[in-house]
Amino acid sequence: MLTSRTNHMRAAAFALLFALAALFVPQMARAQLSGTLSGPRFVETAAVAGLFEIESSKIALERSDNPGIKAFAQMMVDDHTRIAAALKRAAADANGEITIPAALDSEHDAMIRKLKTASGREFDALYVQMQTTGHEQAVGLFGAYAKDGDQTALKTFAADTLPTLQNHLKHVMQIQVKT
Repeated sequence: MLTSRTNHMRAAAFALLFALAALFVPQMARAQLSGTLSGPRFVETAAVAGLFEIESSKIALERSDNPGIKAFAQMMVDDHTRIAAALKRAAADANGEITIPAALDSEHDAMIRKLKTASGREFDALYVQMQTTGHEQAVGLFGAYAKDGDQTALKTFAADTLPTLQNHLKHVMQIQVKT
């Protein structure tokens, strides 16, 4: 009886965690995509998102026991490190005065803190959910900027990077089904 109740409580906590994360992250997406698609705003949003992908994936490499998640996390570290370098070059080509953030904003920092407190299957589910939402946002942001951005070098970067982000989204959605 106690085991059944404990499992029920864990399932309820897990469902609540997913619901809270689902509510939190879409607000960020609306804020990032609202307003004009200026070069500095795009660079800031893309850079912070990339830093989050790298930092959260490094945590996943340490904490997850799921081989699929570990492989995905390594791909995130590798690809988003390359994307960050390409963003830096594109920002310099577009306008050398665009500042590229070197740290997470408060929202992404809070997400990292949540990941650091989770463990086991709860961690895996939270990581996959955050990656899914993050990549949905990134695909939207990069697609919108590639179409309507105000600086050619950054538009080209966005268009060139978009297929990689779409692949990440496809990949993480496949993991989500298995988690």
